[in-house]
Amino acid sequence: MMRLLRHIGWLHACDDAGTVLDDAWIAVEGARIVALGREPCPIPAERVAESHDLSGCIVVPGLINLHHHFFQTLTRAVPATVRARPLDWLFGMYPLWAELDEEAHRWATLAAGAELLLTGATTSVDHSYLHPGDGDALLAAQAEAAAELGLRLHVVRGSMPTLEGDLARRLRPLLGDRMDRLLDPEDEIVPQLERAARRWHDDADGAMLRIGFGPTGVTYEKPALMRAVADRAAAFGCGLHTHLHPRPDEREKAERLLGTDPISFLDASGWLRPGTWFAHGSQLRPDEIRRLAEAGCGVAHCPRTIVRLGFPLTPIPAFRKAGLAVGVGVDGAASNDSGSMLGDLRLALLLHRVGTAADADTEKDWMRPADALAMATRNAAAILGRDDIGRIEPGKMADIAAFDLTGVAYAGAVTDPLGGLLMAGSDARASFVMCHGSVRVAGGRLVGMDERRVAAGTNAAARRMVAQATARTGLRFADAQ
Repeated sequence: MMRLLRHIGWLHACDDAGTVLDDAWIAVEGARIVALGREPCPIPAERVAESHDLSGCIVVPGLINLHHHFFQTLTRAVPATVRARPLDWLFGMYPLWAELDEEAHRWATLAAGAELLLTGATTSVDHSYLHPGDGDALLAAQAEAAAELGLRLHVVRGSMPTLEGDLARRLRPLLGDRMDRLLDPEDEIVPQLERAARRWHDDADGAMLRIGFGPTGVTYEKPALMRAVADRAAAFGCGLHTHLHPRPDEREKAERLLGTDPISFLDASGWLRPGTWFAHGSQLRPDEIRRLAEAGCGVAHCPRTIVRLGFPLTPIPAFRKAGLAVGVGVDGAASNDSGSMLGDLRLALLLHRVGTAADADTEKDWMRPADALAMATRNAAAILGRDDIGRIEPGKMADIAAFDLTGVAYAGAVTDPLGGLLMAGSDARASFVMCHGSVRVAGGRLVGMDERRVAAGTNAAARRMVAQATARTGLRFADAQ
């Protein structure tokens, strides 16, 4: 029996033909899309198990979030760090994150995943690089929570072989032996990755859980580790992912320790290949952008983190001109304080326009709404090496998001409903979301899960972490800078 989505106001398929239909229908059987077209729908009523009326809605493929840290949902808007630059922000965060445990990670996954589903995302990457205690248990809790939500998940099983900058020196007096909950012994990292891949990685078409590999940052101090991680990713068919700007201190470190530059080091370590994507890329040079593009790598653009932490503006027009694949990530909720996929997609559409030179050809450099939507759907799917999601067409997975445009926030946006969604809206909540053929959001509310219960559980875990970190360190996290 089929399920039908009927009377869709506007359907953006994001397929190769750029199909846009009004008054449309989609038929779903099992987990897959089987047909679509304009009304009237020719499928006989006796073949239909259920029907959903999406009049007044714009429908797009389920959005794909390319970069997140779910555990950071437990430490949003901490007053002691709201005006801190990246290293000072991390100094305030790590004592809190050292308190992370299995129960807290489960609640964080539920909260982050729920917010993503409610804002139109059906697939998310989680760069899970922090594993205090039993990392395998944390990953198991996360996998269980994602399955309960019905969210398609790519977990990058990460690691913390080193801390950024001078943070180890600054944190050691505060944390003492607790530092061991943050840092991973080098000889344990690769076995941890292998265990995760063997247990959780599913490379089948339509997979709901896949595993990637990658430390939190490029470890110039441990070149053998970078090569080993790349080699094991290739052996297991897993993606590679890490943060990369690269900052001036990274460039100095690569030259001092290795006699090379960051991109050449990544190339020599086996990282420049399809299936590798980096977060941010905010300080890449033109020749480096070209090299990443030629290697088939991708970048997760996280616009709100740029604003929140004061990063340099990511050169999105230069990426696009060079053919470098770009998607959108919301990033961790402590460096974003939101976790809204549609919210970040809206900001991604506009942020790159800031600081444009007066003589620039904006008609070529500035993205259109359709360009931004492609970044968060078909382009992101390609970066993840998937051709089963990111488009609405027969045979693809039924990952679908609908947004109601009948409210006053969209009034007047009649010439381009997609432009209205991305440029005029004040509410980022989806009206209807289907993932893998299962309805996960209906009427703007989660299906099968109590949003208030998730928030309450997450808040309780967050309060416990703050209380424990305060007792251990004496830091006053609630005091504003």
